[in-house]
Amino acid sequence: MKLFIANTTKQRQIFAYRKLETGRLVQIPINHGEQMMVLDGSTEEVDSVIQHHQVYGLIDSTKIDQSQMFVGLCYSVNKPVAASVIEKTIRDNDIHLTRNAHNLRQASIAALDSTLRESGTGYNGDMEFSVEQAKGRDEADEAPTVNETIATPKAGSKKK
Repeated sequence: MKLFIANTTKQRQIFAYRKLETGRLVQIPINHGEQMMVLDGSTEEVDSVIQHHQVYGLIDSTKIDQSQMFVGLCYSVNKPVAASVIEKTIRDNDIHLTRNAHNLRQASIAALDSTLRESGTGYNGDMEFSVEQAKGRDEADEAPTVNETIATPKAGSKKK
């Protein structure tokens, strides 16, 4: 059986596992958007590597659409992961990461607002938090920039 691992992150990954018979460490670099055949072995060996890495987020490439979460590495047995799956997953990862970053910013400002309200300083809840991302190092980078403002409601006002 052959085990193919695809890297759907935007950075180089080093896929590592130990051989069952010898315990020897095998490390295979996988570049962004690429895949490698990492193992050609028995069913037991392939299953062992898959089970070990599933704890760390390795997912079957046929189940990615159902995952609705960030996917770093995915696998396929006996055939390469389809290029369309890798491309779609990279695009979906951008959406998941952007949404998660927004949610974390909202949670952070809510926690700060709550802490200030309870601090006894007289703060009554009128905070505005702005985030702006400057262009990256590479001017040709097509990555979307962030420009967002999150405001907290004043004490006593009702959310709509």
